[in-house]
Amino acid sequence: MKYSHIDASRVWHCWNQMDVYLKQMYTLIEKSEGNFVTDQDGKTYLDANSSLWNVNIGHGHPKVIDAINKQLKQLDHSSLFLTTNGPAIELAKKLSELTGNRYPHVFYTNSGSESTDTAMKMTRQYFYNKGKSTKSKFISLQNAYHGSTFGAISVCGIEYDKKPFGDLIPGCIQTKSPDLFQKPVHMSEEEWILSCIDDLETVILNEGADSIAAFISEPIQASEGIGVIPDLYWQGVRKLCDQYEILWISDEIATGFGRTGKMFAAEHSDIWPDIMLLAKGITSGYFPLGAVLVKSEIFECFLGEVDSGKEFVHGFTTSGHPVACATAIANIQVIEEENLVQNAAEIGEFLLSKFYELENPEGVIDIQGRGLMLGIRLSDQLSAAPIINQWPISMIVTNLLAKRGILVHAAGTNAVVLAPALTFTKKNCNDFIKELKYVLDLLNKIKTMKVLSS
Repeated sequence: MKYSHIDASRVWHCWNQMDVYLKQMYTLIEKSEGNFVTDQDGKTYLDANSSLWNVNIGHGHPKVIDAINKQLKQLDHSSLFLTTNGPAIELAKKLSELTGNRYPHVFYTNSGSESTDTAMKMTRQYFYNKGKSTKSKFISLQNAYHGSTFGAISVCGIEYDKKPFGDLIPGCIQTKSPDLFQKPVHMSEEEWILSCIDDLETVILNEGADSIAAFISEPIQASEGIGVIPDLYWQGVRKLCDQYEILWISDEIATGFGRTGKMFAAEHSDIWPDIMLLAKGITSGYFPLGAVLVKSEIFECFLGEVDSGKEFVHGFTTSGHPVACATAIANIQVIEEENLVQNAAEIGEFLLSKFYELENPEGVIDIQGRGLMLGIRLSDQLSAAPIINQWPISMIVTNLLAKRGILVHAAGTNAVVLAPALTFTKKNCNDFIKELKYVLDLLNKIKTMKVLSS
């Protein structure tokens, strides 16, 4: 059945101006396989976005689909409020193993936003249980993105995401982001990172260390363009959190499960947080699931007698869904058996080298990435081309690439993010670079023509 724009208007899409979307961007994906998706008109696209940075093993993997079907037939649902289930237990054991047994306990959610909210409530109750209820504030980075629920957007550092919603959760403060793209020209990389660490400590001291519950951060920022945060910053974060008794929450929702060329981004620095947030690649999007991994000392702070009032007052109907957990187990097996983490590292390096060939002459002003989480920032001058109303350059390039059969993500106003499945090949990379170069050349030609005619 073919659906019209009017049919599609019944579905209110995420983060889209629906009037514009239905008139100019409407695409109905009908089927998928591997690194490609096909729309209802039969047009095939290279999915260089892995849906939304989450289909890590590619579309339609039979092993995962078989695991879903098998689990549905055996146990379709069982609530963790009253009982437990085998897949939830087995997955928790596997996640602990993958993180070097640093996190022996897992609290299950259904999404990345829920994982953020869960960790925020967990840290507040952790200190409440310890008799330190004044420790309730959260520090996050400028330009951070941690989800779309009220708790998650409260610790986001992107004002556009917060503006329509009025008062959010109190006690959420931002500190400078150590993104190297933001580095002042007169500073060295080390000087910039040290100044960002100093800024974090200043925020802690100004707010009062006895009021701060947690610092939350992404290993790689991505919502406003890729920003790979150097290891030196994490050394400073770990030291300050230990010094001032602050829990460090690391948001590995987008970076986990091989995305950066390691199973988890923390492996690059070997500096680990107190709490780790997971979602997206945990099931490769085949089934909704999120998870919050915690150290033993956090879990043990919630233990006591029935009347102690220490139990975690939180949960979801579908926490630890047996089908979701079975999906994750099969997904992780595919990642390991097919060496997808190594492929992400190798193909990511290859693709990064191709990006560098485009720098400056084509209007590319910044390139950052790790593994298969890569981004380019584009010169605003390219948007002088009046192609799609008054859209920012990120949206212009993204939509022109879609017309050319490539799906990527527009990040902020001037960045394009590429986060394909970990099954991406060199041919996929070359096809993508060819189309990206075509689009950038086109915009540069139009820009030149406009300058000459003015």
